[in-house]
Amino acid sequence: MLNKNLNLNLALKNIKKRPLRNFCIILSILILAFLLFAGSVLFMGLSDGAASIANRLGADIMLVPSGYDPHTGSVLLSGKPSSFYLPADALDRLKKINLNPDIDIGIAAMSPQTFLATINASCCSYPVQLIGIDYTSDFIVKPWLESAIHRELNDGEIIVGYHVAGQPGETLKFWSKDLLIAGRLDQTGMGFDAAVFMNKNTINMLALEAERILGRKLSNDGSKISVIMLKLKPGYDSVAASIELNRQLNDHGIYALFSKKFVNNIGNSLAFIASIIKIILFIVWGFAVIITALLFTLPLAERKGEMAILRVLGASRNKLTGLILSEALLTSLYGAILGAVLAAAAVYALSPLVIEKLKMPFLLPDIYNLILLFIGAVLITVLTGVTASGYAAFKAGRSDIYEAARAN
Repeated sequence: MLNKNLNLNLALKNIKKRPLRNFCIILSILILAFLLFAGSVLFMGLSDGAASIANRLGADIMLVPSGYDPHTGSVLLSGKPSSFYLPADALDRLKKINLNPDIDIGIAAMSPQTFLATINASCCSYPVQLIGIDYTSDFIVKPWLESAIHRELNDGEIIVGYHVAGQPGETLKFWSKDLLIAGRLDQTGMGFDAAVFMNKNTINMLALEAERILGRKLSNDGSKISVIMLKLKPGYDSVAASIELNRQLNDHGIYALFSKKFVNNIGNSLAFIASIIKIILFIVWGFAVIITALLFTLPLAERKGEMAILRVLGASRNKLTGLILSEALLTSLYGAILGAVLAAAAVYALSPLVIEKLKMPFLLPDIYNLILLFIGAVLITVLTGVTASGYAAFKAGRSDIYEAARAN
């Protein structure tokens, strides 16, 4: 009787004896594991990011300057610093429409926000997006800003996004003004992670300082409002309301963007990216199966003598089958673990670049989900490798191998 550990011991020796063939097997398995883990993380990160922006963007309609719709998206998604402003009378015009009894579009709340891009900042080696909110009317940002400090922001205080350097109690300099960090936000996967938040008084102070330093006005009419967020009463249609607002306001340089369209565009982009990921993974999986099967099957003719010797030593046909499967298990395990580890390192290092290039909200899964994805990628890849070697294992256990070897 052969020792119970014969298959694994012989499999390990066979792997070492045939480094080139097994390197190719391990490489194909490694690529599969890498793409499976990285693709799963990318898909989950984009899904969570899209859910995050849908939850955070609680407005039904956003009023933005005509022609600045793409800039609004860049602020929310990528955090690209931008400074753009609605006409100074935009809020007054909106209030008149809302008070007009002949035009009932169901506005329940409206809140302005101010965007101001810095030239540089002590927290970063690149410009930062500053966002000012009106605490008296805000219904979107204020709740999760207050969750970070459990109170309203005072003048001269800021809350920094997840990717902005600085801890509570420290100060950051923007436009020559030192501001106190009151808190930090949890990761959102949006441009908010690279933004700095403050109240209306603080952003107006910085805007005046920016104008002094730049030597020019930020807007032609002195406006300090970038967007106006609208919340509709229950039962009112945001599409119909935005159409009516555009009819009333387009001639004044104001454009109404209903946020569902914005979120739906993200969803459509996500669905397209997900389809590409699935196609790539399927193609790679197919190639991995074919390559692994060929690399195990083709050398069998050269291994007839080896199989015959093992039979003479008492190895059963099942033992020979198990030997091939053991080799597949070990090589697949090596490749799967190495591929998943490399993928984890790549995800950690390249996730900021992914956010920047895709222009999509992205939330890196937490450590628990990352571990589950890692284990799942390894198990699926190993199972693929072992399954792909099934035909070779079957042939190894056939009696004609032993008979042909004896005839030789």
